[in-house]
Amino acid sequence: MAGTVGFDPILGRVARTGDAREQGASTYQLAADAIHQGRWDDAADLVRYAATEAEEGRTLYPLFADRARAFLRGNGIADTALEAEETRLAELLRLPDGSAFDLEAGWSEFVSLIEASAKACEDGREADALDALGRARRAWLATHDRGCDLVGGLIDLCARLLGEDRVAELWDALMVDLYATRDRYDVDRTPWARSLEYLVLDTVESLRGHLSGPDRMGAVEVREEPDRFVFRFDPCGSGGRTLRPDAEGGPARPDPPFGFAVTTRPHDWSWGEEGVCLYCVHGCRLQEQVPIDRFGYPVRVIDPPRWPAARDGGEAAKCTWTIYKDPALVPDEAYLRVGRSRPARLGSSARGGRSDTGVTGPASPRPPEAAPP
Repeated sequence: MAGTVGFDPILGRVARTGDAREQGASTYQLAADAIHQGRWDDAADLVRYAATEAEEGRTLYPLFADRARAFLRGNGIADTALEAEETRLAELLRLPDGSAFDLEAGWSEFVSLIEASAKACEDGREADALDALGRARRAWLATHDRGCDLVGGLIDLCARLLGEDRVAELWDALMVDLYATRDRYDVDRTPWARSLEYLVLDTVESLRGHLSGPDRMGAVEVREEPDRFVFRFDPCGSGGRTLRPDAEGGPARPDPPFGFAVTTRPHDWSWGEEGVCLYCVHGCRLQEQVPIDRFGYPVRVIDPPRWPAARDGGEAAKCTWTIYKDPALVPDEAYLRVGRSRPARLGSSARGGRSDTGVTGPASPRPPEAAPP
């Protein structure tokens, strides 16, 4: 039944139920619907699952920030320059009440409100459940976006002080232990039909947790076509939302006072495009270039929004992800724009069973509990 939570044999854990289209609905909206309908057990499960979805951002943003600092220092950026930028970011990321941003404090507030809402569901207190649920989402939104901006600011510092050409190298340092997790999607290891099911569910769950979609409710547009699944984010809750005014009325991040850089010229790691958010670059590396290099095809094909067209919203501001039902159907253009070419045969065995990314990390066919969208 859609709008409930149960064990999912594809993911191997508890997850939302429903087909691909139904998976695109906001967990917060489904929880609110269940509360209104008096489906108290379903409501409590959905409320708590909203916190499970959010754990990816809570885990990755501090990790990425720490690795970015290490990369910058390791490449000659003085502590004084790094501290100056972090001081600037700290001021920009103050909460609306003027208090300093603290990701763990924000997470604790979010989890506390989630539990308050779930407990109110268990007690049948509709108004209290809805109030706590709304406050929980807003608390996570404020925390999530600031965590993402902290990482974005450090990536921007890399582009300014080390050069735009170093951004992909920075992302390799941030994601070094994630690249080998792509190997679970290698057709020589796992039948593609099984990988496809996993990729579809993982895509919508991840982007719901990053509060994608209109009003940042965590909704994803999902469309199934004969040869592919298409996902659209309006906006994506991580990189894409930085190209629009924020939920609190602040500016798009390339505008003052943030001034975060976007690509100023085409790169194979930015889909051959200018105006790509430097945070979004991780999608090109993780979903396309690295899988192609490891086993011959991208696992997701991404068409990102670009600056400045994305600033005003609309179709130009949406990010689109495509997962093909057969990796052989991925068009040649998807290879060419990221500086690759289609191999004669797909699978790692055609590449000698090795990675050609030049980036090493612990080999594992199993993805971590949190991997970036």
